[in-house]
Amino acid sequence: MVLVLLVATLGAYSFGRSQSPAGIGPEDREAVSLYAEALDTVRDDYVDQDAVDPKKQTYAAIEGMLDSLGDEGHTRFLTPEEVKKNRAGLSGTYVGIGVQLEDRDGRAVIAAPIEGSPADQAGIETGDVVVAVNGKSVRDAELSEIVDRVKGPEGTNVDLTVERDSREREFSLQRAEIRSPVASWAIIPGTDVAQVRLASFSNDSAKELREALDEARIAGARRFVLDLRSNPGGRLDQAVEIAGLFLEPGKVVYIRQDASGEREKVEVEAGPEPLDVPLTVLVNEGSASSSEILAGALRDNGRATIIGAKTFGTGTVLSQFTLRDGSALLLGVSEWLTPDGDFIRESGIEPDVKVELGKDDELVTPTGARDLSRREILERDPQLRRALQELPD
Repeated sequence: MVLVLLVATLGAYSFGRSQSPAGIGPEDREAVSLYAEALDTVRDDYVDQDAVDPKKQTYAAIEGMLDSLGDEGHTRFLTPEEVKKNRAGLSGTYVGIGVQLEDRDGRAVIAAPIEGSPADQAGIETGDVVVAVNGKSVRDAELSEIVDRVKGPEGTNVDLTVERDSREREFSLQRAEIRSPVASWAIIPGTDVAQVRLASFSNDSAKELREALDEARIAGARRFVLDLRSNPGGRLDQAVEIAGLFLEPGKVVYIRQDASGEREKVEVEAGPEPLDVPLTVLVNEGSASSSEILAGALRDNGRATIIGAKTFGTGTVLSQFTLRDGSALLLGVSEWLTPDGDFIRESGIEPDVKVELGKDDELVTPTGARDLSRREILERDPQLRRALQELPD
């Protein structure tokens, strides 16, 4: 509470937009007074007065407050510029190298490279730990600082050093506009099974996935493998809407638990008739956030068998609170649980059938599968092979 007050006060002091002191208690007023005393001291006596920047101090205080909450890599602060980039990312298009970074035990871990992105093409993998950017170590850097170093204009280069299996690997990447195909599909040759991949949960993911499923059915698919591997998540409302493609109205998609421990069931709303087709779901350690919501909903409702590796374990619900200068707090306001009451945060979704990819195996996507025979697909990707085996006739 004290930290929250300090941030609120800093914003008021710097930009003159505070709530009235009458709205806070004596303990909080004391904290406000302490902060104002420290701020005055810095402004009056710090040796390098050119370095005293009210906005930077405000943003630093907010970031420090959010870091203290312990929801590392999820709850975070966005500058006005980052708010715009975050909005663009949810639209499915942005400039970058095509990775999502998550904070795990103080390390910047790549949750999922986006299919076809510079990072994906270069061979960067889920689970790689970023240890240096452009030759400078980031082992002790905050996640936001690492993200800032990786970002840059389209067409510029960035060198990334990652740690994998206790060895460092270096990659030279060119930043590009990332146009991630949200939904793609391909029929496994010689079968009536379509592999349908969902790459993210952006603004129109449910619509695009429905269209992909319809196209596959017209092409002769009767059974489906929904591939959520290395899908870093995104919009929660899209996860609920997509669950409604396969579940009857009234079925629980997830349980929302707030700070007081109160729980609310989030259910499928009335809509088009759900698809009554045999279904399996693929996940891996790069499946996070909304991917975990969807996988948990389909598993706990008995709608699909989940196959692959344990998911990433992102389990807090983010709400965006926009501040007056256009910056924003992405704040974890509640946790989500699967319909059966299993926590996702840090635990992830345990697949019904565990299948790991070996070092010589390959995650085959629908795009990559189009030029392969059935035998080649199943030999390269044991997770996809098992997903076909688990499909009912």
